[in-house]
Amino acid sequence: MSRVPAISRDKTFVLGVGAQKAGTSWLHDHLASSPQCDPGFMKEYHVWDGLDLEAMAHFRDRLMKRAQRAAAQMARGQDADPENLRLASFYADPEAYFDYFELLLSRPGIRATTDITPSYAMLSAERLAAIRDGFGRRGIRVAPVLLMREPAERIWSAVRMYKKRRPERHDRAPEERVLEVYAEPWFELRTRYEHTMAALESVFGRDGVHYELYERLFEESTVRELSAFVGIDPVPADTDRRVNASPKSDLLRLPDDSARRIAEHYRATYEAAADRLGQDVVAAAWPDQRWLDG
Repeated sequence: MSRVPAISRDKTFVLGVGAQKAGTSWLHDHLASSPQCDPGFMKEYHVWDGLDLEAMAHFRDRLMKRAQRAAAQMARGQDADPENLRLASFYADPEAYFDYFELLLSRPGIRATTDITPSYAMLSAERLAAIRDGFGRRGIRVAPVLLMREPAERIWSAVRMYKKRRPERHDRAPEERVLEVYAEPWFELRTRYEHTMAALESVFGRDGVHYELYERLFEESTVRELSAFVGIDPVPADTDRRVNASPKSDLLRLPDDSARRIAEHYRATYEAAADRLGQDVVAAAWPDQRWLDG
């Protein structure tokens, strides 16, 4: 029987599971700025969601088309994009995914690597366990990180992003559109942090997951705590820069009646965040908490 390597805190795979529009791009860039972290050739690899989630199958389908084009270029003796071919190999043989990050961690001075894909928030506990075990067989610790943004703000930011990308499909004002979609499955799945928490903790335990609020992310103390969890030395954080920020309308906040309705809908989400981070912390960072205190 083969011996399973001991898990090393000097070799960490950061599994960024979201949330969408909650600072994951900034997190990736900050970790990548450390000389002890090599995130590889992408921020979002979209392997496990592309394999498991029907709603995310379009990532896999687009990749397969790019890989086919790259293979055809190689057959003609032309240069091809190696990243598309490598990513396609992860779908064809998931063990190649683990091997790739193990290779990154074998380089001198590298203590951490990352896959920060927000839609991983929707992965099942079974898939999370498979990721843990795949790296565990290689002696690599998996460190899940979930960034959370106040529900109404997260959904509003996502709506503005979709409008910016496809304005012809999104002709309603974002403030109106939020009220149409906040309870739809596509938005619920990404905003019900309590479901992601439950899946993560069933696999990694509560102490094995790092939770943080988007509203507190751009602070030096927050970055130091995150670095300690990952197992790398802290590096100066560019706390004034936002990555992939959605265009903000002239309205700084949603109207109170809209905010109240969404907060009440996501009451369990507020409660779950407060249970992990503290009631005072959540109330200070998420103003819509006030609608739930009465």
